[in-house]
Amino acid sequence: MGLRTRPAILLLAALPVLAQSGEEILARVDRLRHPWPSFTMELTLQAGEATQRWKVSARENGDARLDGLSTKEKGRSVLLLGDQMWLLLPNAKRPLKVTPQQRLMGSAAGGDVARTRFREDYTVHALAEASLEGRDCWRLELSARRPALSARQVMLWVAKEGSLPLRAEFRLASGKLARTALFGPPVQVQGQAVLSSMALEEPSGSRVELHFGQWARGGVPSVAFDLPVVER
Repeated sequence: MGLRTRPAILLLAALPVLAQSGEEILARVDRLRHPWPSFTMELTLQAGEATQRWKVSARENGDARLDGLSTKEKGRSVLLLGDQMWLLLPNAKRPLKVTPQQRLMGSAAGGDVARTRFREDYTVHALAEASLEGRDCWRLELSARRPALSARQVMLWVAKEGSLPLRAEFRLASGKLARTALFGPPVQVQGQAVLSSMALEEPSGSRVELHFGQWARGGVPSVAFDLPVVER
């Protein structure tokens, strides 16, 4: 009886180790987009000939703020607080509440642009070895933790060497592919590896490129994340 039950016991004992390894991989991937508890960086969105530039400010709990730098976006801000997103427009007296799926350009939604925190937003459902474009990878199947996330499942490929994200497929509850993220190589900033770029593609062929630069640690006052008070 002991011999028959041993494989099951070994399998159960290995499950927590597998889950922990998946969580550690996600933590290293997230650090490329959120390298310090609080930081700022400049983001350039490009789709064809159209370009937008934003200053991104982020703090430890995942809240983020975007302030327009390019001509058309100057004076506009996007505030992401938890699962809620607000647009702050120059001529509007009140902040406009929208969903994090509100698009800024092409397939780039406000939530995608402001933050991507796989470990906070998704649970590792499965972890396996795989190969992508000739590179040895980990393939993680992720399930959304909260109903506010439009992508219910994510398939993420991470290169074993350096724990670098290569590709992520975001799917709706129906299983339909919503978009694909292709990750650029990391660069070193203040001794920390950070993501240099990312491309978002839709099944229709629409594509927008995100370029990250001017990373700076800290320097984000808490008041930057306060919604403006509207006087009556």
